Amino acid sequence: MDWVIGRAGAFGIDDARIHREFFSADVDVSGEAFEVVAERSGVTVSVGAEDTIAKALARAGVEVEVKCEEGVCGTCVTDVLDGEIDHRDHFLTADEREDGDQMCVCCSRARGKRLVLDL
Repeated sequence: MDWVIGRAGAFGIDDARIHREFFSADVDVSGEAFEVVAERSGVTVSVGAEDTIAKALARAGVEVEVKCEEGVCGTCVTDVLDGEIDHRDHFLTADEREDGDQMCVCCSRARGKRLVLDL
C-alpha cells in the first residue's frame, strides 16, 4: 500500500483522491506519559508509556468505540480541541494530520504533556 500511495503522489495525484485500505499494521504505542482531558465528560486521565488513549479513557469510564486497535479502520477518530498530536495511524490523510484537529485514539499519542479531546 505504501508503494501505491507513493507512486500516485509521484504522478501528482492529490492526496485526498488516493484511496487507502489497510487490513493490519504494526503500531508502536510506546512513548512518554501524558495527560488527556475528555472535555465533555469532565474526565482527565494519565496515559502511561506503554498505554493507549482509548484504554486509559475506558478505565476511567469514557468509552470510545475501537475496532482494529492498529490505526487502520478510523472507528476511533476523535476531535482534538488542544494539544499537539503524534500521529501513528494509517487512516488519516496527510492533510487531515496537518490540520491537527483529529486523531485515532487507539494508537496515536501526544507530542507534548497534554491533549484535550472532544469527548
